[in-house]
Amino acid sequence: MRRAVLAATLVLAAGPLAAQGHAAPAANHTGPSAGHPSPAAGHGAHWTYEGPSGPGAWARLDPAWSVCAAGHEQSPIDLGGAVAAHRARIEEHFSPTPFVLFHNGHTVQAALERPSDLVAEGGHFNAVQFHFHHPSEHTVGGKAYPAELHLVHKNAKGELAVLGIFITVGPEDNAAFERLAARLPRAEGDSIRVGEPIDLAALLGDHPGEAEPIYTYHGSLTTPPCSEGVKWTVRARPIVVSLAQLQKLVAVLGESARPVQPVYARH
Repeated sequence: MRRAVLAATLVLAAGPLAAQGHAAPAANHTGPSAGHPSPAAGHGAHWTYEGPSGPGAWARLDPAWSVCAAGHEQSPIDLGGAVAAHRARIEEHFSPTPFVLFHNGHTVQAALERPSDLVAEGGHFNAVQFHFHHPSEHTVGGKAYPAELHLVHKNAKGELAVLGIFITVGPEDNAAFERLAARLPRAEGDSIRVGEPIDLAALLGDHPGEAEPIYTYHGSLTTPPCSEGVKWTVRARPIVVSLAQLQKLVAVLGESARPVQPVYARH
C-alpha cells in the first residue's frame, strides 16, 4: 500500500477535494481486512488499493470476491448524483468506551470494547469498530473530502450498518480527534490499547436530538469480499480537524480509498 502523502490533499484548508479519477465500471469494494467486518469474511488473496492487486482486480483475485465486479449495490458511490440528502435524527446512543487501535495493513481500525447502539430502518445495531479512509470513499458531486471515518455496526442477525462521516480541515486542532492522532499505530500488525474511554459523541461531532442532513442507501462493504446488503448512512456535515492532525492520519494510511461504483437502480 502506498504510503506517500498526497500533497494536493494536505494543502487544502477545507471542503471536498476534486475527485481523483474515482470511476470504475466494474470495481469492487469491501472486505474484512480493510476495516469492514463481514459475516463471511475469510483470509482470501492479497489485495491492495493500487497496482495489479488493486480495486479493478479484486474480483479476479478470489472467486469469493466476484461480487466486487458483478454486484449492482456496491459501495462507495457518488452521493450527489445518486441519492438526495434529507434531514433526519440519527438515533445513536454512545457509551464512552476503551478501545484498541490496530493497523491491519490497509487502515487503522479502532475496536470498541463497549458497543454503542444505533437504530437504523427500525432495527437495532451495535457499533463494534471504526476505521479511516484517505481520501474519502464517498464523493459528493464528484468531489472527495480529505478523509472519511466509517463507524461499523452489526445486529444480532449479522447484518451490517455503517455510519460514514467526512473529515475536512479547519484552523484548529480537534481535541477529541487528537486522542487518536497521537496514538496511531504506524506499522502493519501494530496495536495500541487506549484504556481511557473515548467519547464517540465528541469525536463524531454528535448533536443529540438534532435533525441533520444525511444520505442513506443500500450498498456493500468497500473492501473484499465486497458483501452487499449493508445499510449506509453518510452525514453531509463533516467533522473538522487541523491540517497537522490530517497529516498524522495520512502519513499512516497512505491512499486507502476504493473508487466510486456504478449506482445502477439505486436512484
